[in-house]
Amino acid sequence: MKSSRAWVYAACQLGGWSLYALVNTVLMLLVPGRELGAIGGFWLFCLCAAALTHLVRARLRLRQQAGLPLGALVPRVLALAVGLGLVQTGVSFLLSVFVLRLYTPAQASLPGFIVSFVIWTLMMLMWLVIYFAIHSVERARQAELERWKLEAEAQSAELRFLKAQLQPHFLFNCLNSVRALISEDPARAQEVVTRLSALLRYALAARGPEMVPLERELRVVRDYLGLEGVRLESRLRVREDVEPAALGVPVPAMLVQTLVENAIKHGVSRVPEGGEVIVSAHVRDGALQLDVTNTAAPHAPGGSVPVRDGALPPELPHADSNGVGLRNASERLRLLCGANASLRLDQTQAALTTARVRIPLSATA
Repeated sequence: MKSSRAWVYAACQLGGWSLYALVNTVLMLLVPGRELGAIGGFWLFCLCAAALTHLVRARLRLRQQAGLPLGALVPRVLALAVGLGLVQTGVSFLLSVFVLRLYTPAQASLPGFIVSFVIWTLMMLMWLVIYFAIHSVERARQAELERWKLEAEAQSAELRFLKAQLQPHFLFNCLNSVRALISEDPARAQEVVTRLSALLRYALAARGPEMVPLERELRVVRDYLGLEGVRLESRLRVREDVEPAALGVPVPAMLVQTLVENAIKHGVSRVPEGGEVIVSAHVRDGALQLDVTNTAAPHAPGGSVPVRDGALPPELPHADSNGVGLRNASERLRLLCGANASLRLDQTQAALTTARVRIPLSATA
């Protein structure tokens, strides 16, 4: 890829300056009495211009500056064009006088120097504009590719969620619970079917939005907890502490669902007497602070471990062997909300495990 880009750059660089020299050659030939030495000299000037622009591109790392805002980039381009025009004019003057001997220093005139300076400055400005325009198009293309990658990652996360969440044993447990409840408690059996239907509808919406309001996510979480409540009965206790200001904040779809699933699978369900799952959400310091706390299994190690960019240590109890869980949630959070969003696993309290999520409000605007 880099080799191909280098060849394209070299072709454009030499081709562009050669075309400029060729156009001027034709114009010079149309002028009666024009010496061939002047024509050859102009080709030499264009070769120097190509070398000068290539040197500036490498030394000043122009490609990195292409990402600057337009207000900061325009003054730099103008200043650089003037500087390059001045250097190129000086090089052309020295070559004309001391190498090509087209004229003597005494024959040089200030108006001629100024005209030459203006022409070379305009050419350098044109070169810079074309260079930055090409890289702007390239950056836009890369941004489009990143957007497609983001969508692909989100859909892939949804598929991985389905693979882990809607496993046959999960569905069989729910169906078995419904079968048992049909004769014992028909009203509750109907409620379980309704919750399972809502959860399936939400999970199977592959083309749904990548970010959803926290309020919508919590509705699905309640359906999931209701299904787990049928299986765990009194062993599962649930508490919510969500302030109204947090309900409208967008969060990655199925983020809270994944955290709650991990809390039950790796925490409450492993404690013989069961435990509690607490979902809390508050808006503080310009960010959504979301915590999912659960009763920890007795063997859970202590410590506060960051979970960033999918770098969840495999030995942690919340690391799902199927690739879903906190590792997947962390990666989706990074892709959808940026590097300033974070997911941490807090196990500093022996009896509790807390997954802490922080999403800057600026990332959801």
